[in-house]
Amino acid sequence: MKPRIEAILLLLLQLAHPIASIIDVAWWSSVAQLSTSPLLASSAARSQCHHLKGLSPGQSQICELFSDHMPAVGSGAHKAIQECQHQFRGHRWNCSTPFGSGYIGPAHQLGTREAAFTYAILSAGVAHEIGRRCKKGELSSCGCSSDTKPKEMADDFSWGGCGDNVEYGSRFSRDFIDVREKEESVKRSNDNGRSLMNRKNNEAGRKLLKKHTQPKCKCHGVSGSCNLKTCWMQLPSMREMGELLEERYRRARRVQINDRGNMQFVAGAEGRRGARGLPTDLVFMDDSPDYCRFDRSMGTIGTEGRICKRGSSGPEGCDALCCGRGYNTLTIETREKCKCKFEWCCKVVCQTCVNSSRVDICK
Repeated sequence: MKPRIEAILLLLLQLAHPIASIIDVAWWSSVAQLSTSPLLASSAARSQCHHLKGLSPGQSQICELFSDHMPAVGSGAHKAIQECQHQFRGHRWNCSTPFGSGYIGPAHQLGTREAAFTYAILSAGVAHEIGRRCKKGELSSCGCSSDTKPKEMADDFSWGGCGDNVEYGSRFSRDFIDVREKEESVKRSNDNGRSLMNRKNNEAGRKLLKKHTQPKCKCHGVSGSCNLKTCWMQLPSMREMGELLEERYRRARRVQINDRGNMQFVAGAEGRRGARGLPTDLVFMDDSPDYCRFDRSMGTIGTEGRICKRGSSGPEGCDALCCGRGYNTLTIETREKCKCKFEWCCKVVCQTCVNSSRVDICK
């Protein structure tokens, strides 16, 4: 039995795979490949945008109009998926791509907590990358942040640095990502609950990003004398965003659609802060599927073949991660050059060392 290595879960986009007929191709699976694509910077951008599988008509139009933004959108999606996989690396659901699906990033059939986290961090990731590239002058329609100096900042701090443009990044993220949900809501007018849920989580991710964008200052002067202090607005790191959203994932609130077609919180354990909640709350509608087992229709990959930690009481422990099925212990041997020394004259002679390590693999 071979362990499933996490790195292979980020597969290159492969069009027209059978699983696509069961789970809709997500927009991030299409754009995540664009972070290094030179095609969108060329005259072929128009045709490329319309051939990206998974984009809605509105997203395709924005792709045409802002083709120079699309590599940033792709890079933001990639970084968000990587952070999602880092936050959930030891959990049964680890934000991974279904094997053989051709996706980049997770897929969700239901409106679960995990879907809420995915939408929030991807929306924040796109806003984050766009805002950073505005600061660097890499996008044609934006520049440095135009935020004014905070009132609470001391007078001897100069407000003149080029800040991350979180406002423009958030606005572009909203326009590009949420237009799909609005179009989906129209298509599924008899059941627009999932679209409302996705838009709420998209906005929660962006609002949390803006909330944690803070002034950053740097001292200038001879020998670190700090005669001049220059400040600007700086976005939080994606690691910070991952940690903030993971905490909100754990206390996400269940919602339902009422007779008027509006979203409302369900009374109970998740309704502890009143009917309206907070703008940065994540919301979900459905219970999570069984992430212990492979289910193609749900997009779950199961935990068979995952590396677990024997004796750990956390989610990465073999008892929890292997779902009671037990585990196998494998001994892995690696050979590498070692104890190298220079011999006169003129060569380097090395020995071969064998290193053994044990890993526990879920059955």
